[in-house]
Amino acid sequence: MLVKIVTFFLIFMAILAMFGRLRFPRLTRRRGPGRPAKCPDCGQFVIGRGPCACKTKG
Repeated sequence: MLVKIVTFFLIFMAILAMFGRLRFPRLTRRRGPGRPAKCPDCGQFVIGRGPCACKTKG
């Protein structure tokens, strides 16, 4: 009985994950840990979500 409950739970979680990927497909294609964000203007690494330092200098 316990095996059946665990099996149904895992199937339910897999179906829920498939619906989540269909609803939010953009979130699954994130930048990997090997590709850090760089500023397109100066080429510096951008830390956080704020603007680059070259844009705040003026």
